[in-house]
Amino acid sequence: MARAVRMKTHEVMIDAPRELVYQLMSSFGRGRLKGAGAESSRVLSRSGNDLVVEFKTQAGRYTVTTTEQITLDPPERITFQHIKGPFHSAREEFVLSETDGGMRLVHTGEFVWSRLPVIGWLVGRFILKWPFERILQKHMDQLKATGEARARRSHVFRRTRAAT
Repeated sequence: MARAVRMKTHEVMIDAPRELVYQLMSSFGRGRLKGAGAESSRVLSRSGNDLVVEFKTQAGRYTVTTTEQITLDPPERITFQHIKGPFHSAREEFVLSETDGGMRLVHTGEFVWSRLPVIGWLVGRFILKWPFERILQKHMDQLKATGEARARRSHVFRRTRAAT
């Protein structure tokens, strides 16, 4: 089997309470982030903090459908394990940590495109990694914009510091 292609670590600072951002990130099947276009999710099953979710993600002119096993660890971690879709395997993790007046969202992940050892790694590393990371960065930017907008108007999740 091909070795995993490790994605670069993505990090974004969000001026919103961690619980609010966690709530946004874990509301699978309940709408879309502003600017998310044709991207959607549908919960297939749920057992406590474990979910199986189908995602449809726009990748250029293609719509990619994946099924993921998701483990929720509120309010600090969400882990995704690939079940079905274009990859042989994939694992991603989002970690939410509190900072002074906001929160830090960090993403790490890796994937295997094919079982073919050399070809699978080469295609993953030199063809698929960049678009995957670009889509991920777009999602993190959308989470930042949506989380900060919601924090400004929230009565439940009040911001801890004034906007600059």
